[in-house]
Amino acid sequence: MKKLQQVVDRYIEKGIPYIDVIAHRDHREIMRYANAHAPVTGKEQLYMYSCTKPMTMAAVMRLVEDGRLSIDTPVGDILPAYRDVYVEDNGVRHAPATVLTVRHLMTMTGGLSYDFSHYPIEACIRDAGGQTMTRAIADGFARAPLYFNPGSKYQYSLCHDVLGAVIEQVSGKSFGAYMQDEIWGPLGMTHTRFGKPSEDGVADQYIVENGKVKSMSKACTFVFTDGYESGGAGTVSCVEDYAKLAAMYACGGVGADGRRILTEQSIRTLTTPQVDHTLGFTCTQGDQTQYAYGLGMRVRLQATPYGIGVGEFGWDGAAGSFLLADPKNRISVAIGMHLFCWGLLYSDVHMDIIRAVYEDMNEI
Repeated sequence: MKKLQQVVDRYIEKGIPYIDVIAHRDHREIMRYANAHAPVTGKEQLYMYSCTKPMTMAAVMRLVEDGRLSIDTPVGDILPAYRDVYVEDNGVRHAPATVLTVRHLMTMTGGLSYDFSHYPIEACIRDAGGQTMTRAIADGFARAPLYFNPGSKYQYSLCHDVLGAVIEQVSGKSFGAYMQDEIWGPLGMTHTRFGKPSEDGVADQYIVENGKVKSMSKACTFVFTDGYESGGAGTVSCVEDYAKLAAMYACGGVGADGRRILTEQSIRTLTTPQVDHTLGFTCTQGDQTQYAYGLGMRVRLQATPYGIGVGEFGWDGAAGSFLLADPKNRISVAIGMHLFCWGLLYSDVHMDIIRAVYEDMNEI
């Protein structure tokens, strides 16, 4: 893994505080390399931010497999607050031209946004009553107008947070309990949980300001209050745990112990392209024409010269965590960092690391 070491060491020398990489072929660890400005254990608790989304997708598909949910079910049939969603033109409210479905939530075409100020979050927290925070806040999103008719446009948003409430309603469990029972527990992800607004137990988190890396608050602004379990950005995990999820995805839905988490059909469903750049889809991994968006994850349309196969899928998080699952080659990669919203992580660092992993594997 000479090239991987070189790439990671170079970025650490340039100032990134922490990088940890685990690569599997099948469920066998092929490469593991970490470097940081402090000792690394591999169990550092990291805010996963949007790397929560691939976990949420697995939970949705478990319910689909059990016959308890269809991805084309209207959201209002599950969450009554969504029966009356509306769009607004020149101050006039009217029903959307298309019915909002679970598929729209999974594909980020539901008409929501990530503009927290658009939603009455504080009022929802205050008025939650007997509801879980996950349900109360997700229901509150339905009070604000949709930005567009469902299905007409891709817009990265709080759609997957609403899916957390869908999972609660359909499963009859809290979102976190369902994730523990169906995904984290069976995969042996013992250091994975939903976070709280401010966490003393997480690793130091950093941000780049004026070209310099600085420490930042140990807080996750996507987790609005204690008890809110965000399906889009709310988990805390570690690289060793996240690598188990990545390997499950790359190995057709089977965990390291042979237990099936998802069927191969579910994996195909998740990775069937749904949205492309013509509807506004963008991702952070280079040429946008090389990818489409499936159900909650990017899907590669073109192989790379160094070996990534067509159908590779995954996602990344705001602090640099990253998942790659390559079913064609049965390769998976998990990357952990804790550097918040630095654009070069996505455009350069991730793909330099992935290329190095594949080039090293080609020499094994």
